[in-house]
Amino acid sequence: MATMPDDVGVDALLDSSPEPGVHTSAAAELAFLMGLVAVLSAPFSITSGVSVGTGVAALGLGVVGMVMTSKKYVAGKALVPLSLVLAVVAIAVVGLRFLGVDTAFGDAWVPTITGWLDALNAKMGY
Repeated sequence: MATMPDDVGVDALLDSSPEPGVHTSAAAELAFLMGLVAVLSAPFSITSGVSVGTGVAALGLGVVGMVMTSKKYVAGKALVPLSLVLAVVAIAVVGLRFLGVDTAFGDAWVPTITGWLDALNAKMGY
């Protein structure tokens, strides 16, 4: 019976082959973060400018992220549509406010949030 040679050659080949460097698109990540900020600031009437500004930035970065994630070895394909939806929702909420629909449902929470922040500042010694 013949002995089987060791598969040292195959192991060496697999160990030496380069692994593709997959990275997440920075534009997709930033678009998601900007869309999140836009949606979180949309319910408050005082931050409607922040909401529109970050929403527009999220739309622009979303388009760039869409182009970047179409390339091979670039991740973030799920972040792009989510950021576009968040940006459109935030801009729509602020747009409805300018059309006369009261969408500033977060304004009633401002005194509560202010109280929480004051209590936290008191605990921190500020």
